[in-house]
Amino acid sequence: MKRAAFVVAGRFPSPIKRLFTRAASATFLVGVLGVVLDERGRVLLFRHTYRPFAPWGLPSGLLMPNESPAQAMEREVREETGLVIEVVGTLELRSGARPQRLDVWLQCRSRGGTARLSAEVDEARFFDLDALPPLIDEQARFLRDHRSRLAP
Repeated sequence: MKRAAFVVAGRFPSPIKRLFTRAASATFLVGVLGVVLDERGRVLLFRHTYRPFAPWGLPSGLLMPNESPAQAMEREVREETGLVIEVVGTLELRSGARPQRLDVWLQCRSRGGTARLSAEVDEARFFDLDALPPLIDEQARFLRDHRSRLAP
């Protein structure tokens, strides 16, 4: 029975197949989070204007169509602060529940630039890993758990 359903479905036009696939599949956002380190091993944090309960956090954003995670992270940092970074590797892929998403945690290196803060960011500053301001639990835990991988 299942086999017959697949044979019949295989004969549908592509737009109909895509419609069925979308209806039956979970929808995920893809987020990127950057652990941007400077030459001294300090981590870049943004003080976000839209998050009063925990304003400091890692640079982050959503993946846009036709964009790689590295391109998304470089774009987010440039748009929000004017700073230039280079993605040097992927630290982890992790799913999240609220909203349903896949987070791509990237290790990045600061390349300079001139700070021009956007409406989303009040301040951008590098912090020693031992002297971080309060962060969202998930980000604080991630930095603590991956500290040995982040040392310069």
